[in-house]
Amino acid sequence: MTLDSAGLVKIPGVNHYEERFLVFLQLLRDPAVRVVFVTSEPIADEVVDYSLGLFGCTRERLTMLDCGSRDPIPLTEKVLRRPDLLAALRALDPSVLVAFNGSPQERALAVRLGVPLFAADPDLAGLGSKTGSRRLFAEAGVPVAPGFDGLRDTGDVVAALADLRAADPAVGSAIVKLNDSFGAGGNVVFSFDGAPGTGLADWVRRELPGRAVFASPPDSWEDYAAKVDEMGAVVERFVTADETTSPSAQVLLVDGAARVLSTHDQVLAGAEKQIFVGCTFPSRAEYRTQVQDMALRAGTVLAGAGVSGIASVDFVSARTGSTWRHFGLEVNLRMGGGTAPYFMLRGLVPGEYDPSTAEFRAEDGTPRSYFATDRVLRPEYRALRPADLIGVLDTERFDAQSHTGAAGYMLSAVEIGRFGVVYVDRDTALATAGYRRVVAGVDALV
Repeated sequence: MTLDSAGLVKIPGVNHYEERFLVFLQLLRDPAVRVVFVTSEPIADEVVDYSLGLFGCTRERLTMLDCGSRDPIPLTEKVLRRPDLLAALRALDPSVLVAFNGSPQERALAVRLGVPLFAADPDLAGLGSKTGSRRLFAEAGVPVAPGFDGLRDTGDVVAALADLRAADPAVGSAIVKLNDSFGAGGNVVFSFDGAPGTGLADWVRRELPGRAVFASPPDSWEDYAAKVDEMGAVVERFVTADETTSPSAQVLLVDGAARVLSTHDQVLAGAEKQIFVGCTFPSRAEYRTQVQDMALRAGTVLAGAGVSGIASVDFVSARTGSTWRHFGLEVNLRMGGGTAPYFMLRGLVPGEYDPSTAEFRAEDGTPRSYFATDRVLRPEYRALRPADLIGVLDTERFDAQSHTGAAGYMLSAVEIGRFGVVYVDRDTALATAGYRRVVAGVDALV
């Protein structure tokens, strides 16, 4: 994960995110495929064997390599610093480099190995910035919340906040987003409560440092303002309604074409409900095909611009009465929190995603849903080992006949009190109930 370091350091156990890619061990079911899996530190054999067992695979044609380093720098940088590891990788004659996202470092590694990079070209990164996202949505015909993009510094942010409120005095809150930030790490919510009818800009300038609510604390206005001046920002109306949800879609971009892989509803936490902690698949029936269609429009623009790999397209959906409205939030030119769970489903259940209903259907035609999170998080879990988690997961073990049950991931993160679960069932209510049983079983151990 070669991303904004300020956002990454706020994520507990981020060094264990490399384990998300264990879902791709399912590729070993194809006898023509070899997988070379590179990590910062060795992954425990019991965790690797558990993941292989989920997909009915063995270690044949799997090579595990590691950098022996927990340094807080991107994995790709660690690999590039190791001539011996680079030589070992070249000797294995790989055919493609699959990465979480594409930065100049991933591109440099792909060039050193002489293979194509399955991730977005870093020269196209601007399309996935917050400003780039709003402009891409406009080109794709996807609505966005009222706001302003291309803001260069804190002075522009103050002016944009004042203009947003002046244009509509009913606006209660706004959100400021750093152009190049990861997840909610660059988001600040600002309340207009008590704003005057005149002199708005001066009022905003005075109030902003004290009223800024960081979606992903800790942070300070001084540090944040410096980042705004460095990378720019956007300002948007904070959408409120009778009900709001946060659906997202994953899009596969290959050879100039776009295809939607999934839609899901994000489970968000934090004071301002900005931090991704999990998801349910598929999105709600009331709007999932609409979300799918808007994501496809955005993906088609990305594909036309030459983007390849997996991207996620995030929305906010607002219900007033019985009517839903959807607004594009951002485009992430990388794998997202929903990528590992969706590919877990693909590896566990023979079947296909049905774009006519935006559902996944097993071979017998019945739908499958899941609840997924990699933030099952309690300090007490630090007393456990991956083997303890596997023991509980086995009580709800995924059943190859009914195609329902639990699968764990990021199990090594239990060392900091965290792990992940995907629970597959026939609908999201059953899947959520199954997930809760797994968590109750783990809780019983501590």
